[in-house]
Amino acid sequence: RLYEDCAPLIAELVKEQDVKAVLFSGSKRNRLLSALVAASLGTCVVPDVSRTWVEEGEVWAEHMVYGGTALRVERNLSKPAVLLISEGLLASLVAGELRTSPAVTIELSLPAEKPGIRLVERRPKPLESIDLAAASRVVSVGRGLAKQDDLALVEGFAHKIGAEMGCTRPLAESEGWMDKARYIGVSGAMLKPEVFVAVGVSGQVQHMVGVSGARSIFAINKDKNASIFKQTDYGIVGDLYDVLPKLAEELGA
Repeated sequence: RLYEDCAPLIAELVKEQDVKAVLFSGSKRNRLLSALVAASLGTCVVPDVSRTWVEEGEVWAEHMVYGGTALRVERNLSKPAVLLISEGLLASLVAGELRTSPAVTIELSLPAEKPGIRLVERRPKPLESIDLAAASRVVSVGRGLAKQDDLALVEGFAHKIGAEMGCTRPLAESEGWMDKARYIGVSGAMLKPEVFVAVGVSGQVQHMVGVSGARSIFAINKDKNASIFKQTDYGIVGDLYDVLPKLAEELGA
């Protein structure tokens, strides 16, 4: 049976329990599942939610609009609210913000009838062990890197400062240099690290919105006019191939 077969059961359970809000993590499959559940409930999905809370009995949500260039806060008039939480943020969401009663675990039993979609084949997909959301330090690399082999330089620096590696969308999807799970941005991972270091990253809003919650942002770019410097706390204008080794040495890493 398929993951999405649970949609009618979830919708029925939500109705029975008089649930105010249904939260889904923003994975690709959950985008479909949340839409199916919302349709069954006669409501709609609020996508790319970065923050949610309850005020005077109403569910509010802050979510990205216009490709991440702006945030909109709205009160969910439809009941229940179906929220698609930006991937990586659900784990850091304080459970008590929406919970007004003790947690209850419920097991779902799928109906015997066959669904409209049939599984014809399974293929294992090689995956890296990646948990960007849990990383307190993240180093992200962009197109300032000349070739894939040079990733070793950035990875070495990241390892020495105890950071996880991330990247911009082109490196993951266009070039295929890194796993797609490492892509940071609007449709990728949304992070709140203590330290974020952008290496050879131009600073496009679609990428930077993924780390808008970072406590400190550093950037290394040889273009002094790169937009990344308008969004950082500390910036170094220089060639990453010269800066990274010297920076690691200065930090004693």
